[in-house]
Amino acid sequence: MLPKVLLLSTALLLTQTAPAFADAKDDRIAAMETQMRLMMQEIESLKAERAAEKLTIQQEQSALKQQVETKIQALETKTDNAVANISPAAGNIKLDNDVTVSMKGATPKITKGNFSWQPTGRIHIDAGAIDDDRVDNPNSTEVRRARLGAKGSFDKDLEYKLEVDFAGSSTSLNDAYINYSGIKNTDITVGHFKPAYSLEETMSSNDLTFIERSSAVDSFTSSRKIGLGFNTRGENWTGAAGIFGAGANTESNDDEEWSIAGRVTAAPIKNNNKVLHLGASAAYREPDQENDRFDFDATAENRIQGNDSVSIVLNDADNAQVYGLEAAAVLGPLSLQGEYVRADVNNRGGQDPSFDGYYAQAAYTVTGETRPYKSSKGAFGRIKPDNPLDPSKGDWGALELAARYSTLDLNDSGLTGGELDTVTLGANWYLNNNIRFLGNVIFVDTDNNAPIPDDDPTIYIMRSQVVF
Repeated sequence: MLPKVLLLSTALLLTQTAPAFADAKDDRIAAMETQMRLMMQEIESLKAERAAEKLTIQQEQSALKQQVETKIQALETKTDNAVANISPAAGNIKLDNDVTVSMKGATPKITKGNFSWQPTGRIHIDAGAIDDDRVDNPNSTEVRRARLGAKGSFDKDLEYKLEVDFAGSSTSLNDAYINYSGIKNTDITVGHFKPAYSLEETMSSNDLTFIERSSAVDSFTSSRKIGLGFNTRGENWTGAAGIFGAGANTESNDDEEWSIAGRVTAAPIKNNNKVLHLGASAAYREPDQENDRFDFDATAENRIQGNDSVSIVLNDADNAQVYGLEAAAVLGPLSLQGEYVRADVNNRGGQDPSFDGYYAQAAYTVTGETRPYKSSKGAFGRIKPDNPLDPSKGDWGALELAARYSTLDLNDSGLTGGELDTVTLGANWYLNNNIRFLGNVIFVDTDNNAPIPDDDPTIYIMRSQVVF
């Protein structure tokens, strides 16, 4: 009986307590569901916060990257400007025995104490075509100049220069002189160099606006000669004079030629963008006594033409006086220049002719650069581009357009060498301070007294120029 009573009692107890257990279970499940919902909401909230933080970090990283790139670009620009304007001395390299190597322009300069040495050179290569008139002129190319040399100092006030030209089939000596500069604003030069005469002649061939000097100046000036010269200067004036024998590349079996020459200049207006230049030259010349001859001639301002456009030879000359007046002005990118030259010849035969000529030219730098003026020489330099060639930066150097009219008259006193008139149109592209390309178109007009009467070709010529 007892087991049955126990079973019945247990069954009754479970029947009575089952609802209570069921209710407690439902409450726990409901609480757990609530907690799970809260946890899921918190998880979603955290995910949203993480996403927002990630976006903010990406934005901050992007902003920081932009700031860094901007600062790097500014630093590069600042560095480029600093390097472009750095003085050569700041890049000196010290070697053994107190030798210093620095960059001056495009070439190195070696210095030890008061001694210095620096290589120099220029290469001018021409190519031209001629639209012939009466005679057949060659279309040709030539190395107009190929010079190599050196300059520097022997001591504190003693400078030197030596330069040889290798153009053509032979070599020739150009500058070869010693210069003393120990007197304030004064130079004393001895050796082989240019006599002081004419604005165009004083200027380097590297700096000329046109491919060749004007026919008037070229006919009456003389090349480098052996001599002694004095040059003095002030803030806006110069004065130079010298006495000369023959050039180093000439030979004579008799008393050689000799001459004296002088030039004065003044620049009453001179600043960065405006220049007014005035000058005058004079020379006295006696020819080589082996032949007593003066030879005045000119091609039409080029060196590819096969014959002289005008020419006169005086075979019994005693002496000649040569005079020149010059004027030039610069107003920003515009420059104007002109010269008048005259030669009065005393002939032993009684005919004392006077020949003359002049030129006038204008140039405009399209890119805005101003033609530089060298006060110590009373002459002009070549254009220096504000933005040297660099296509990656959109820089293309400097562009200059120019025009010139020139005339030379070698007819006088019954002597007829001809009259030459030329109109030259030019364009110059300056890639940087050392390289430029030049193009000239020359329209020629000669009279019936010229060596080839009334021969009027049109000449097209180009030049590539490298200077260091």
